[in-house]
Amino acid sequence: MTQLAIYIDARIAERLDLAAKAAGKSKSKWVVEAIKRSLNDEWPEGFFDLAGSWRDDSGPAGIMARIRKGMEAPELREDLFHGPPDCFNRDIS
Repeated sequence: MTQLAIYIDARIAERLDLAAKAAGKSKSKWVVEAIKRSLNDEWPEGFFDLAGSWRDDSGPAGIMARIRKGMEAPELREDLFHGPPDCFNRDIS
């Protein structure tokens, strides 16, 4: 097994400590799993079973037409920002 030494800043080290503890793993094991997830180039099990499973008589052009039509009428979304328009221009010093 190969060993690897890395240098990380204090903030990343702190976050690594918290993540490893939350996962109940050593820092080394947590990092190895994160690297494996990042390098994963395999398809999830059953992914290719989905090929051909969508039954639609419209064909690709008809499906795209429905998608585009849906984009013309976007759904209404809740307004999450209720502050005045100039709230980001305030001097907070």
